[in-house]
Amino acid sequence: MQEEIGRASDAPAEPAQPPGYGALGDRVAGILEAAEQAAGEIRDDARTLAHDLERQAHAEAEQLKEKLTTEARRLRDEGDEYARDMRLAVEAYATQHRRQAEEEGRAIVAEAERHSQTMRESAEQTVRQAEVELRRRQQELRDEVRRLEQRKREALERLREIAAAIQDALPARERTMERDLHPARENPRD
Repeated sequence: MQEEIGRASDAPAEPAQPPGYGALGDRVAGILEAAEQAAGEIRDDARTLAHDLERQAHAEAEQLKEKLTTEARRLRDEGDEYARDMRLAVEAYATQHRRQAEEEGRAIVAEAERHSQTMRESAEQTVRQAEVELRRRQQELRDEVRRLEQRKREALERLREIAAAIQDALPARERTMERDLHPARENPRD
């Protein structure tokens, strides 16, 4: 704008006339024209600059958007990878603990089965021993009963022999001892 003003002052000097209002009007009109022209140039420069700034801001925004989108994708991919790794680690940990629990369970069952087998064998052995002892005792009792029955028969036979000898030695009235020892002989059919 000062440039325009400077140009206006560089114009050829007109003959000096008494200052009048007409000359003042031309001069103001020149200044106003120069100001309007300068304002138009400033406005065009401002529009160009604003357009350039807008284009630059749009380009920077696109670059920032691309950068942030890329960074977000990278972070999401890292998060997905981390989540996958954690899921695999948790699954491996769970599998390992499940395997350990199954092994411990099998060991407990095997130990219980061994203990049960030992107890069963011990019980079977005790039963076999008791059966052998029972059979032995039964046989001893049978033998003892046979011996006692034999002794009883022998004692009865001796008593009969003694009774018969006493009967033979006694008068007929006292022969009741033989009847007492042989009650079946009193039967009239004998």
